[in-house]
Amino acid sequence: MNRYQNDLRPYKRNFLLATALFLIVSTAFSLQERERKILGIREKELLRAKEGSFRVRSAIQERRDSLATLKSQFSSDTAKTSPARLIYSRVDEIKARYKPDDMVITAIEKKDAEVSLKYTLSFSNTDYSALLNTLGELQHNVFPFTPVESVAISQGDNKGKGGLLKVINGSVISFEGNKP
Repeated sequence: MNRYQNDLRPYKRNFLLATALFLIVSTAFSLQERERKILGIREKELLRAKEGSFRVRSAIQERRDSLATLKSQFSSDTAKTSPARLIYSRVDEIKARYKPDDMVITAIEKKDAEVSLKYTLSFSNTDYSALLNTLGELQHNVFPFTPVESVAISQGDNKGKGGLLKVINGSVISFEGNKP
C-alpha cells in the first residue's frame, strides 16, 4: 500500500459512514413522508365517511317522519273500511276543502287489487298560488292516493263569469285486500 492510500483510509471510512447515515436518514424521511400522505388520504376518507353518516342519519330521520305520517293517515279504522268508502270520503274531503266551482267524478273502476275513481275539478275564482297549493296538497296525500294527472288553464267563458278557467284532472286510488 502506498502512503496516499493510508492517508485516505480514515476519510473513506468517514465517507462511507456519512453515506450510510445519509441513506438511513433519507430513507426514514421518505418513509415518513409516505406515511404522512397516506394519513392525509385516510383523513379525507374519514371526513367523507363522517359526512356520509350524517346523510344516513338524516335519511333515517326522514324515513321515520314519513312512516309516522303514513301511520297517522292510515289508521286501524282504514284497514277495516272498504276501498269504495275510502274513495268517496276522500272525494267529499276534496270538495269540502278546495270548494271547486264544478266537480265531475266517474264511476269506481276495479283493476286487479286497485280501486280508482277519476275526478275533474274546475276553478274560476282562485289565483295561481292557491292552485299550486291545491296541487301540492293533492299530490301529498298518502292514502288513499290522489295523483294529479293533468292541469289545464284556459281563458274563456266559464258559465258567464269570464276570466281564467283552471281545470285539474286526477284520480283517487285505493286497494282491495292487503292495504299498503
